[in-house]
Amino acid sequence: MPPPLRAVFFDVDDTLFSTTAFATLARRRAMEAMVALGGLRVTADQLLAELKEVIAEFGPNYDSHYDRMLRRFPEGDLGGHSRNLLVAAGVASYHDTKIEEMRPFPGVLELLAALRAGPPLVLGVVTEGLEVKQAEKILRLGVYRFLDPGAVFISDVIGISKPNPKLWQRACADTGVPPAEALYVGDNPANDIVPARTVGMRTVRMRSPGGKYAAIDGTVPADHEAADFAGLSSILRRDFGLKV
Repeated sequence: MPPPLRAVFFDVDDTLFSTTAFATLARRRAMEAMVALGGLRVTADQLLAELKEVIAEFGPNYDSHYDRMLRRFPEGDLGGHSRNLLVAAGVASYHDTKIEEMRPFPGVLELLAALRAGPPLVLGVVTEGLEVKQAEKILRLGVYRFLDPGAVFISDVIGISKPNPKLWQRACADTGVPPAEALYVGDNPANDIVPARTVGMRTVRMRSPGGKYAAIDGTVPADHEAADFAGLSSILRRDFGLKV
């Protein structure tokens, strides 16, 4: 018999909410907000295409995506607006979309509430990204109230990035839970499942429809797979004996 479960750690992006769908919508709205200022000789689609190139070249955590994107267009295409005003229009729209559209997947809050109401269990996250950016997601999604404050592990804070297994080792060590007694739930086969299994944690692979990695098979299979949080709840009941 495997040892009882003492901790459940979650990835954030495309695991607790659809980062892919949100980013697609928020970026489009940001480009449309720039065009709405009037006078531009480029369309929102053209801006968006250039933005995608900037993100691919400089990475998702680069802090000047919009400015870099606008520099690729001649000044005459920008309708006489300064770049900083156009950037501000895009940033404001993006943040408005956070307020309106950033929501957890169905069943996330209900499952976390059920886990928190049950026998003592460490609940946390192990996530890749910038400190404030990932912390904001955790707060906006409404999941922080269910987590153990000392079980939030953000790569930028720890100084270890995925897929380095040391990030998961740190999570287990800091919470005092042996890896064999911890479960990790993530969507990325290479950056979530492989390193978590490497350190000895049990794993659930989330294949939420529309997720960035949902259709990609990994080199190392997860212990379990689920398409949604109803499926994850079933796994936790059937295979781990949790009353959720």
